[in-house]
Amino acid sequence: MSDLVAVRRVPAVPDELIRQKEITHALASRIVRDHSSMIGQRRYVHVAGATMLAGAFGYHVREVGAQRIDIGGVGGWEATCEVVTMDGRVLGRGSSICMDDEKEWGKRPMFARRAMASTRSAGRALRLLFGHMFTMLGDDVASVTREEMPD
Repeated sequence: MSDLVAVRRVPAVPDELIRQKEITHALASRIVRDHSSMIGQRRYVHVAGATMLAGAFGYHVREVGAQRIDIGGVGGWEATCEVVTMDGRVLGRGSSICMDDEKEWGKRPMFARRAMASTRSAGRALRLLFGHMFTMLGDDVASVTREEMPD
């Protein structure tokens, strides 16, 4: 029996990950400056900033459905969005709600509540796909979108 230990070589970082980091770095200052907000000690990327990042990779978000819902006697909207490639391949999906009893949204028109459910679901889909990249935007940047945070 030999005392030699087999050493596995750790593969180099794939080119795609290097490309993602370069693109994210190139957009970082604009996203942080124009498309994020501070809440406490953390900065949260807005859906607009997450969409900008997705667009840089050739992806876009599409709504695949929205419906009126009732949870425990409280109405609201639930929407689902997907992140897709230009040729239509689905990379990720997210869903979210906007309820009629929300302090910020309850008195707004129905179309606005429906739109916020869609915006939140887009943010969720983008966060599930790109959340790890949000943290590359700065040490204080959270991996969650602003629209997912409670007021």
